[in-house]
Amino acid sequence: MNRTNNFNREKPENSSMTTVNILGRLRMAKEQVQRVKLSLTNDGMLEHVETLANVGKELDGIFYNLVEILSDDTRQSEINITSNDNGEISKWLEQTFSSKQQRTVTTSGRFESIKAIIQASSFVNALQRQIRQHTKERLDVMLDLPVDINKLNLWSFNILEYPEPMLYTVLLIFDAHDIISRYRIDIDILKNFARALTDGYTKFRPPYHNDYHGADVLQTAHCLLIKSSLLHVFAHTEITALLFAAAIHDYEHPGLNNSYLIRTRSDLALIYNDSSVLENHHSSAVFKLLREKRFNIWSNMNVDEYRTFRSLVISLVLATDMANHASLVERMSTYFFFKETNATTTATDSKTLLQTLLHAADISNAAKPWPIYVQSAEKVMEEFFMQGDLEKIHCDDNKSTFDRETTDIAHLQIGFISHIVYPTFDVLSKVLQMDSLDDNSKLTAAKSSSSSPWQFDLQLNLETWREVVKNGDVQRAIVQKKPLKLNFEYLEIYVEKAKNYLKKRSQQDVLLS
Repeated sequence: MNRTNNFNREKPENSSMTTVNILGRLRMAKEQVQRVKLSLTNDGMLEHVETLANVGKELDGIFYNLVEILSDDTRQSEINITSNDNGEISKWLEQTFSSKQQRTVTTSGRFESIKAIIQASSFVNALQRQIRQHTKERLDVMLDLPVDINKLNLWSFNILEYPEPMLYTVLLIFDAHDIISRYRIDIDILKNFARALTDGYTKFRPPYHNDYHGADVLQTAHCLLIKSSLLHVFAHTEITALLFAAAIHDYEHPGLNNSYLIRTRSDLALIYNDSSVLENHHSSAVFKLLREKRFNIWSNMNVDEYRTFRSLVISLVLATDMANHASLVERMSTYFFFKETNATTTATDSKTLLQTLLHAADISNAAKPWPIYVQSAEKVMEEFFMQGDLEKIHCDDNKSTFDRETTDIAHLQIGFISHIVYPTFDVLSKVLQMDSLDDNSKLTAAKSSSSSPWQFDLQLNLETWREVVKNGDVQRAIVQKKPLKLNFEYLEIYVEKAKNYLKKRSQQDVLLS
């Protein structure tokens, strides 16, 4: 790849991590000075020449690193976190979260925890984004898009409020992560590709697995990335693969699940031998689409990088098969919760985290604010019921997985949140150590006791359905069964009950703590 070409310029992530080192050393110098001042105050003696000399050395080192940053901002992206704790933190980060070869750790930067490193790198990245935004015209203004990147950064963003969701999410999010400039993607070709994705997502007109869902998963994956500061953990190719996989992961979804396709011996099931039928089709169909010049947004990607990129994208899309949920959560627990790293390869660990991020984004609706979640719940349930209607006609046993006449929606949602969504976000949040995503729709009391940004919304949605079940009022929450239509206004009564319950529980937790 030609390094002199501005479009191919690497993100100065190594410089960013050097800056992280600077921030840590500045803090160490500040702490040393504070200790000197305290000691002088206590005993009035000037016996801290060695400590003051160390402060001087730290300041000299900081100046040297500043010169490094100003003179070289195009080095290959790498993780190069320094620490004086025998390299344990930096070794763990490199081995666990990066597919690159581990590098020798030198110098001494002091960080009390991994979270301090992540917060510092997040700060640096925010500064870089601000500089970028001031040096070029915003893409949303140039293309007259209905939203800007600031809205897409919010956990509470409602994708259903704006038309052509795939177009603006692909353009803005790819631009925000320097994917467009790095791979010299022509804007018109990218627009063609985004609209082709829209056509594929809407081909069978599914109520839920349509272009809004695809764009929502892309926006949520982006949100998880930037708010958890994983931009400095993954290689740029990995970030690109994750966002691309999020955008395409349900391309040409027919609104029917793998079980139905296998039971009815569909062509797709026969082609893919009953193995992750839909997921194989989604990735295969998109890469066939990329063979056309007017849609090929990766035409300028290096051949070797494209081979790695394609392989990773396929593995990510295949991991969205819900049949993989339990094993994926188990692998996350195994890889990231032992205090000492095991003998697994770094590539495997990095891929597992990427797969979990995409899986979490795919099922994230139940972890979003109630107005977003309840609309998606209505759509996905109607899609299930439509499949149930077909199963009664086309399946030999004449039994439907979801019967619109007998399925208890409230209990189904409770089970989905309790056994699928909550475990996924629980294991993910422990790894990401995410800061607050968005303060919207959060109770002050509940927020103070929540350790993760999604926790309150997830608890509220779960408790709302429990309140519905407690009152035995499921039927009154539904206006009509075909098509399914939830009574949003009536359900708000239960939302308020759930909020009151969570507020009381939060107050009790504070008293007991």
